[in-house]
Amino acid sequence: MNSARIFWRLLLLGVLALGTATGNRALCEETPPAPNTCVGCHSALPEPLNAPVDAMRIDIHTEKGLSCVDCHGGDATLMDVTAMSPESGFRGKPKRADIPALCGRCHADGAYMRRYNPRLPTDQLQQYWTSVHGQRLQAGDEKVATCVSCHGAHGILPPDRAQSRVFAANVPDTCGHCHSDAQYMAEYHIPTDQVDKYKRSVHAEMLLVQRDLSAPACNDCHGNHGAFPPGVTSIAEVCGQCHANNAAFFVKSPHKPAFDRLGLPECATCHSNHEIHRATDDLLGGQEGAVCRRCHDPGTPGYDAAVSMRGAIEHLKVVMADTDSMLTKARAMGMEVSQEEYTYREEVRPLLIKVRTETHRGDPVALVDAVSAGIKTAATSEGAAQATLFEAEARRRRLLVPLALIIVLMLLLYAKLRQLERQDPPK
Repeated sequence: MNSARIFWRLLLLGVLALGTATGNRALCEETPPAPNTCVGCHSALPEPLNAPVDAMRIDIHTEKGLSCVDCHGGDATLMDVTAMSPESGFRGKPKRADIPALCGRCHADGAYMRRYNPRLPTDQLQQYWTSVHGQRLQAGDEKVATCVSCHGAHGILPPDRAQSRVFAANVPDTCGHCHSDAQYMAEYHIPTDQVDKYKRSVHAEMLLVQRDLSAPACNDCHGNHGAFPPGVTSIAEVCGQCHANNAAFFVKSPHKPAFDRLGLPECATCHSNHEIHRATDDLLGGQEGAVCRRCHDPGTPGYDAAVSMRGAIEHLKVVMADTDSMLTKARAMGMEVSQEEYTYREEVRPLLIKVRTETHRGDPVALVDAVSAGIKTAATSEGAAQATLFEAEARRRRLLVPLALIIVLMLLLYAKLRQLERQDPPK
């Protein structure tokens, strides 16, 4: 044995002894009663070698009773260098290509995982090998994401904790760690502005600003363990998971066969993909900026259909505004219009959402019919409110006669008092 190897082994034994005396005492609450020389040694080492000990304090695996040797192998009860010998099963830092299989030793074992969380899926490894990441890893590309790229290596938290890297609101930045790095992604020749675009979208507004955790992040559209870019024909299926009515109407529209023939992605053609803005009525019609103008020139049937649908929706909005104004005035005058307000709120307002959704059908006749039904219902509520206003005005007019009589009587009384004062001689 050469002198250098003897020196390093003596140094390791010294660190082990020091770490056992200090580190285990500091971690007595987080570690089991059995000695853990991994923790003892690494607690006394400088950064970054001591970082795993601090991170593992909050790790879900530590909470479940697992420790260093469950991933790295070795024998944490030994106080000498044999703790990290091949004979002790020591694996050390796993190679990047070996990480999915290493994590899958537990996470793909249904019987084993059932002991800790029966509801946790155990097909993550299988899904990973179907993903772009997994396929490229098997082809020898070790730059792609593995389990630790998204979940971390030490300090792993469940996805329902806000500090977790895979918590819903943190997913865009987790994916963006690689996909927003132009230099890192250069060899793949794909855009690196996806996360920036997403953060300007209505989905990001709901998820990151309004904290609506049901709003989609990257993994909701691309998948998580089986991450894959949606194909042209599957985008509508992905969007349709949330926007079911829009997807159902589009399938019945004349656009469906046209898009299939031209190879256009259904939803993304009009709404984009990552930078999806909140849909407004300005998307529909023949005016500048309307998406219909991208394909339908003025004078064509498609252009005329778009103009007709936009006009019908605008007509409904005007009628609704008039109805709402009339109900507000009637209520301010103290009239009973609760039934009319209920009808307006429960039948007319939802109809506006419905007809906007029906624009995906591309059928102006059906949309105009639906709008007509809404206008009729709104007109009924408006008429009832108008009637209450007429009644309020009539009540006011009927009050004028007794009010005028009261004023005349008061004037006569005042005149009589003045007359009595003049007739009463001063004393």
